[in-house]
Amino acid sequence: MTVLTHIPVTPRGYEQAFFTSATLPVLTTERLSVRAPNLDDFEVYASIACSERGKHLGGPKTRAEAWADYAQMCATWVLRGHGIWTVTSDSVPIGFVRIGTEPGDEAHELGFMFTEAGEGHGYAHEASQAALLHARDTLHLPELVSYIHASNTRAIALAERLGAKHRGTLNGNRTYRYWGPRG
Repeated sequence: MTVLTHIPVTPRGYEQAFFTSATLPVLTTERLSVRAPNLDDFEVYASIACSERGKHLGGPKTRAEAWADYAQMCATWVLRGHGIWTVTSDSVPIGFVRIGTEPGDEAHELGFMFTEAGEGHGYAHEASQAALLHARDTLHLPELVSYIHASNTRAIALAERLGAKHRGTLNGNRTYRYWGPRG
């Protein structure tokens, strides 16, 4: 499968995409904008998913696999009312956070992935905290977790700083629960 990001978007298609993305929530923090993803953001996503950085996301992935993941996470906004956001600092994309579900999940999941330049500044915590508040206060999700591989110590530390507690495993990943009926 060829990744189709090189095929130009027509002016009408661009307009439709712009108006659709304008309906998605923008979360603003002290230093960040957590906004709707766009086609250009795929290059940043691919730089994470297709590199060694993507090993905890089921990768490294091919560009085609990364495109399929990215398109699916963008599409869940239309299908479920939540999905992936692009995290920007000074208008530069530095990573992504998402509220999503995948086959086999037991609850809505908070996910996060950042570029090397986006690490070490507290951006992941800041953006994830904004997504957590949106999940709780706007979406009223009854439960929120992160599924994290045991070797992803940075993600585990972030989930714990955000208040999650380790509550078992699912499909080989540790389940970190932020809130919910299962404790």
